Amino acid sequence: MDIISYFSRNIVTPFWAFYERSDYLQHYRRMLKTQYDPPDVIIGRQTEKMRAIVAHAYNTCKFWRERFDAYRLKPSDICDLTDLCKLPVLTKSDLRVRLDDMISSSYSDKSKLVRFSTSGSTGVSVNVYADEFCTQFKRGAVLRSDEWTGWRCGERIAAIWGNPKVRKDFFGVMRNLFLERYYVFLDTLKMDERSMDEFTKQLLRYPPGMLFGHAHSLYLYAQYLRAKYPEVKIRPHGILSTCMVLHDFERRLISDVFGCRVTNRYGCEEVSLIASECEAGDGLHINSDALYVELLSRSGEPVVGGEAGAVVVTDLCNRAMPLIRYEVGDSATWSNRVCSCGRTLPLLGRIEGRVADYVVTDKGEYISGISLTENFACMVDGIAQLQIVQNDINKFTFNIVKDTDFGETTMNQIKKLVVERFGNNATFDCNYMEKIPIEKSGKYRFCISKVKKDF
Repeated sequence: MDIISYFSRNIVTPFWAFYERSDYLQHYRRMLKTQYDPPDVIIGRQTEKMRAIVAHAYNTCKFWRERFDAYRLKPSDICDLTDLCKLPVLTKSDLRVRLDDMISSSYSDKSKLVRFSTSGSTGVSVNVYADEFCTQFKRGAVLRSDEWTGWRCGERIAAIWGNPKVRKDFFGVMRNLFLERYYVFLDTLKMDERSMDEFTKQLLRYPPGMLFGHAHSLYLYAQYLRAKYPEVKIRPHGILSTCMVLHDFERRLISDVFGCRVTNRYGCEEVSLIASECEAGDGLHINSDALYVELLSRSGEPVVGGEAGAVVVTDLCNRAMPLIRYEVGDSATWSNRVCSCGRTLPLLGRIEGRVADYVVTDKGEYISGISLTENFACMVDGIAQLQIVQNDINKFTFNIVKDTDFGETTMNQIKKLVVERFGNNATFDCNYMEKIPIEKSGKYRFCISKVKKDF
């Protein structure tokens, strides 16, 4: 038994929340009850929050005032959730071009806000700012859904993740050891045999309460364990898959290897948790306490039946930078089921988002496309949009849409990252484009590998 987990859950967690003056635990406890409210009560609560955020956006944000005026709308014209369709969708380009105009005048000092920076699965880097209340409210919602996996707050977490951010100062080490409990990482930028062996030793020495990571990275590791250590029994209480589409064949293998149900979670940096499976696995419950979700057809109409539609989200919490009808960039379907768990939060059927291709290096290392995008799109200046194509084991093409500050510094940063990520033998060329084309399916692939792999 992990004694620290009890200590963390019952003593450290509430004390740390008090120390940080955070009310996320109060939100969490409240949401444990409201998740069973009648559907009309949930819709009524969403409607009230939507009206408040729409009025706030119009009164305090230059961008939203201009947008409403352009469509001859007033906040009073958006009376219920279906009225949101009177507004056009908000795009990633809007966020990039009009960032300052989207921040509420009530929160003019950006240094006091929480910034979320993401490359996005489209390769377009965007920044979003959130106020403290929004951040802590969503923190409570994430804790609630994470516990649907079978894991409990305070238990150890092992993560398979790209660019793990591990604080090494004393305060950071103590916070991670006793509060956040992330005790070991397998970096998806270097999933070679040595790294996976060391990760396995750590899991056997200190069994995890939760195994957390990119969907396909979890699959690769499970595949590795089955092939090399079929006798090893690692049994977490929960497995949380996120960031990429979780295919049925991946879910089956992961569950079989670890003897544990796999929980699929869907979200993005801009609005945090969007939906998550519960223990029943009848679909993904939408985080309706914080968001309102629409699924739209290509013509902009709500989808019907099991048809896939573009995910469009209205953030009901973020007053610092209101996001109304934000087009995430993925597609999903509705579920017509009533979940057997008893929760009344609406259900998504399946997520049909983009699947990130993996790149394989000449050293046999697998690198996830999401990790690469985080590196190249977020760490390189002067790129508006990026697509990485691996033509051969050491030959790459970067399809680039230049930003205004593209220049010599950009190229030097790319050269440095190519060596760091792909090795000294890697070569690349750049293909400059006005716009990177999408697939025939309507999906955009930010990382394409043409190299044959073993998975």
